[in-house]
Amino acid sequence: MCSSVTSYPLLFSPLDVGPVRVRNRIVQTTHTKGYGADGTDSQRTIDYFVERAKGGCGLLFTDAHLVHPTSTVGMTRKTWGFLPRTREIDRRLTDAVHQHGAKVFTQLVHNGLNASADAADDLRVTWGPSAVKSPLYGETPKEMEAQDIQEVIEWWARSAENCREAGFDGVEIHVGHGYLLHQFWSPLYNHRTDAYGGSWDNRTRLTREVIAEIRRRTGDDWAVGVRLTATDHVPGGISVADAARFAAELECDGQTDFINVTAGDYFDFSLQNRASDFPDGYNVEAAGTIKDALSQLPVFVVGGINDPAHAESVLAAGRADAVAMTRAILADPELPNKAREGRESEIVRCIRGNQGCMSRLLKGFPAGCTVNPAAGRERKLGAGTLRAATTPGRWLVIGAGPAGLRASTTLARRGHRVELAERGSRVGGQVNLILRTPGRSTFSRVIDDLERAAHRAGVTICCEREVTVDQVVAGGYDGVVVATGARPSRSGYSVANPTATGVPGLESAHVLTVWDVLGDGVAGSQVMVLDDEGSRYSAGAVEVLLDRGHQVELVTPLPSLFPATALTLDMSPLYQRILGKGLTYRLNAWAARVDGTAVDLVELYTGAVHTRLDIDTIVLATGRVAADELYLELKQTVPNVHRIGDCVAPRKIDHAIYEGELAGRELWDTDQRYIYDGDLERARLGSPETGMPY
Repeated sequence: MCSSVTSYPLLFSPLDVGPVRVRNRIVQTTHTKGYGADGTDSQRTIDYFVERAKGGCGLLFTDAHLVHPTSTVGMTRKTWGFLPRTREIDRRLTDAVHQHGAKVFTQLVHNGLNASADAADDLRVTWGPSAVKSPLYGETPKEMEAQDIQEVIEWWARSAENCREAGFDGVEIHVGHGYLLHQFWSPLYNHRTDAYGGSWDNRTRLTREVIAEIRRRTGDDWAVGVRLTATDHVPGGISVADAARFAAELECDGQTDFINVTAGDYFDFSLQNRASDFPDGYNVEAAGTIKDALSQLPVFVVGGINDPAHAESVLAAGRADAVAMTRAILADPELPNKAREGRESEIVRCIRGNQGCMSRLLKGFPAGCTVNPAAGRERKLGAGTLRAATTPGRWLVIGAGPAGLRASTTLARRGHRVELAERGSRVGGQVNLILRTPGRSTFSRVIDDLERAAHRAGVTICCEREVTVDQVVAGGYDGVVVATGARPSRSGYSVANPTATGVPGLESAHVLTVWDVLGDGVAGSQVMVLDDEGSRYSAGAVEVLLDRGHQVELVTPLPSLFPATALTLDMSPLYQRILGKGLTYRLNAWAARVDGTAVDLVELYTGAVHTRLDIDTIVLATGRVAADELYLELKQTVPNVHRIGDCVAPRKIDHAIYEGELAGRELWDTDQRYIYDGDLERARLGSPETGMPY
């Protein structure tokens, strides 16, 4: 036994889940990825799960399978569990996962009133226990009649039969996150007066009937469990004590093989998949309370458990029997193997930014990962796809932000000798500014993990090195990658006034940028922030200013404060902190002119002008511009020079790391760099060898 297994004796011990023996206690729970096609999973889905089975995960839960046509949702490309044709692709998935020693369950769910009538082309009405407006979509469902309830039970069981025939080792029934069975259970949704409403037994009746029918139709030699919300986090809703009681009753019924503890609802989406503002392991205590109410039923816990030492401590404390490391394994599929083999320093850690995963999904795009460019692209970029350089040479990478660090590492791993030049005193680029804002300490993992990887690969890192064109030419490098990033825009341009190139008067010394605020810039007492971003970028600067004691007024052309944070699920904690610190703000407005300490503001929809006096400092949160000057000069004299990241166009960390990986693989032309819509899913109907475009 290797030394690290003894470091994590519980984590790497087997677990019996009903009739299924799982090789370790590491679980990746159901999480939407949007890789499906035509109501089924795809080759892209298979590739995703095979990568994580190879990486050593014990139990994988696939994307949720919807059990009824009324469970339509807005997120992209869901899987229909009731369709007979799902069995074919699911069988390919389960067979592929089993080849690598993992067990694979799926989840069966009906979204109830948190579905959407607009999500299907036939505008199908949604169903719910009562005619209560959805907190997710704002739609009011049809209150389910007796025949509707019986139909859903039948379709749930039919979906379970499909899953068993497809080779899944088990299923879980979703009784959480504001979906149908949770809705029947929770008095916040269930206002019925019949046999399915009112009393505790009535409100839990549908869940028990669904489980009983699935068990009757699939037998006792197949795992059936429940994903259970520990609390709604809403007064009058489900409490942890309620969840413990329900779990104990399900155990007494003798038809449930495990409880998978989660928490939250759509009343506050930020409390489901929590962002970096929250501490790690945020559901552990609730899971422990539920476990204490049970005698033998295994308990899984999900929620911000990112490293094996933390996972081992949860198991050692008796708070759970298995640990879900869902986003952690999205970030690094090899996390289990690395932990088991004593390679913890190689783990690429999740930052819980919800940027590459949740934000993309909520925009209607397939999920990815900020720190893992191979997530969802396993066939193109995953383990085993990196090829040695045909002709190893000397490369210079200029700029040690995320793009430059990733590019230099991948180049070096392929056999090149790489110098990484950074003009600043430390690596990390703009991530160093992010770390100066509240709730973002997890982003240090981006820099630390990338820097460690560069050192392991043999990259020579030179900080405080300003690179000139003459130096590059004299160096005789075989290739050069420019990753010089971006700088803040100082013009005041806003899409709210596209005919103006900027705001007159911003050349004054009392005008700062977000970077200045997060650096050494000194602001006066009365500060006005001009926010054209509406993101964590501007919110971070505002909170820093408030914490320093400044009086802050924010002006934005947007109709709400920091609307982009709704997609990363950190709007709620941000609002609670920032509004509680005294921020004042004006929406749907922008600066027309600055004259000393006076600022003319124009209301966008009325044209009314207001003059604000005695503004000591103006802070611009108005985007960035590419720092591309060095690249454009080098392009004239250096034959093999390329640019990546923000010096192409200012974007996110996700794009920087992804482009760094492509640069490290020397994928430069359009056909190599870009993945076209459907490319990764196309092998759904054919073999992986003939169905993929590469």
